[in-house]
Amino acid sequence: MAVTARPHDLLRLTGAAALGAALPAWARASLAACPWVVVRRAPRPPGLIPVGVRGSARGQRHAALVPTGAVTLRVTPEELNWRRPGLPRLAVTLSAVALVLSGEPGPAGEPDARVSWGPIGSVGFELASGHRATHPGSDLDLLLRAPHRVEPAMAARLVSAFSALPCAVDCQLETPRGGISLAEWARTGGPVLARTGRGPQLVDDPWARA
Repeated sequence: MAVTARPHDLLRLTGAAALGAALPAWARASLAACPWVVVRRAPRPPGLIPVGVRGSARGQRHAALVPTGAVTLRVTPEELNWRRPGLPRLAVTLSAVALVLSGEPGPAGEPDARVSWGPIGSVGFELASGHRATHPGSDLDLLLRAPHRVEPAMAARLVSAFSALPCAVDCQLETPRGGISLAEWARTGGPVLARTGRGPQLVDDPWARA
């Protein structure tokens, strides 16, 4: 299938053999049980997608490249924001996030525009794959699309609202210059660390032309 994948998208593969290169034993076992990977930020050679393989332990993460032809399904974070994880604390928090963001203006500032967002990290992986990846101590990681400038005051308002929820919320703004921390932008208004396909970069304005 033709695949246009962005960082944090979830991909279902044909199997561990799709990655070709030698894999750690834990990664091969993980893919055999759950053939899903997450798209990561890295240079993208023609016909290949940079991905990360998740293991059962926190430190078990493996970077790899997968051929586009090995992808059988792509799920974006936005497609997951209506689903709920099995753990009640996470489910309640995700529902509360949906209510908070439903009252925010869209990325261009129009009050009636739809804010584009979704869960990532362990919650996103679990919701896409159906494979349990969360535990009682899990945080909720979010991705908020921000193609247009988000003022630090708005970011601070969101950080404050999220801090009152049952579990910790770590929100990343996806900007034209890469992914930045909502909390860091709210606190500093720049410069801020942006995660890019070429590695982390310190940028003054994540919405300015590079």
